[in-house]
Amino acid sequence: MGPYLDIIDTWLKEDLTKHKKQRHTQTRIYDRLVEECKYTGGKRTVTTYVSKKKKELAQPVDKYIDLQHPGGEAQVDFGTANVTHEQKIIQIKYVVMSFPDSNAAYIWFTPSENIDCFLTGLQELMQIVGGVPKKIWFDNLSAAVVKIESYYDRKMTEKFTAFALHYGFQYEFCGVGKGHEKGSVENKVGCTRRNWMVPMPTLTLWEDLNKQMKAKAEQYMQEIHYEKKQPIHILFEEEKAKLLSLPSEPFEVYRLEAAVLDKYGRVPFEGQKYPMAKGSLNEAVLLKIYWDEVEVLNQDYERLGTFSRPYSLKEQAIDWAAELTVIHKKPKAVTYAWIYSQLPLSLQNYVSIAEPNKRKLRIGWLVKWLRSGYSMDHISEAVDRTSVYQQDQEGVLYHALYQVSHPVASMEVLTEHYTPVDVKDYDPDLEAYDQLSKGVGVI
Repeated sequence: MGPYLDIIDTWLKEDLTKHKKQRHTQTRIYDRLVEECKYTGGKRTVTTYVSKKKKELAQPVDKYIDLQHPGGEAQVDFGTANVTHEQKIIQIKYVVMSFPDSNAAYIWFTPSENIDCFLTGLQELMQIVGGVPKKIWFDNLSAAVVKIESYYDRKMTEKFTAFALHYGFQYEFCGVGKGHEKGSVENKVGCTRRNWMVPMPTLTLWEDLNKQMKAKAEQYMQEIHYEKKQPIHILFEEEKAKLLSLPSEPFEVYRLEAAVLDKYGRVPFEGQKYPMAKGSLNEAVLLKIYWDEVEVLNQDYERLGTFSRPYSLKEQAIDWAAELTVIHKKPKAVTYAWIYSQLPLSLQNYVSIAEPNKRKLRIGWLVKWLRSGYSMDHISEAVDRTSVYQQDQEGVLYHALYQVSHPVASMEVLTEHYTPVDVKDYDPDLEAYDQLSKGVGVI
């Protein structure tokens, strides 16, 4: 374990700055050591050390209860996770579909819990699975339930009712405050977050992120069922035979809203305005709203244009100084740390130098400059500007950083109209002054 202790300690200390529900498990650390560090030792050796180290760091351990259900049934719920996006940490949602009989599960990332995102996520998960569960258990989420009329009766949204009729599944809702009635998916919400989203994933495109999660789900199904002692993927193949067939045409998840273009030809939507080049001023239009975009149609249902649907995501800036302080104390583990993957490429190359002492020195400079108020972008640009032969000279780097963050302002040429043109354009003969300095008379 000797060569890997710094790496494990770094991962666990990084976890202290992350949401408690999105941290490494003992198994996840072992898997990362095998995948990323080519570790060949025993799993128990790793888990024993991690357990001991977590107790030192006073990390709580959550407990979950598994419930049994007939095959062909599913449970669905939302989870919340943090991902990185454009050097920020943002909070997004994911729909989880769990199959209690086989213990299989898939997830689908989405920006919100609104009905458009919810039904699209549900539809995408059924497409991935290749069938429709006969019965699906839900929480009393607002995307599906308008009103709880009694313990058993719910008033559903029209869109959810139409969606359920289209796919033919039976729906059940848990009692108020009775989340344990869908214990399988409750477990999967936490399990997938701790194992599939550690280290924190990066969001570039929604499609790419969901492809990654599909691959994680299929990898997970190679594991052995905790009770039935068979591979999960084999149990799931048997369960899929009990699912309903997908309809020949998918349900189109959208809603319509009326709007009017303003005098500048812009359409208002959720507090913002979007220009429509093909629209007329003050024209009445229809908005066809999908989970990710909005189509603008005229009264003849002709398409005038589209724009991406805006979402206000909860975000926070990365605390670069705090994160880099963790790896400053463990320079050997730099390239395995989560924060390393978030650094600009120039700084990844800068701190991954082979000599551990130089690594530690360079990371220390980054921390000092960040705490002095310099931005990560300025530091990256300063390193880019500095020759590789001078990147271990703090003074040279700091001079480049100062230049980047304090650019020289160009002087504006002043124009004045008071000086006569013949004087302004006068070009004196400087040789006359040379003669005067030599005592030569000038006529």
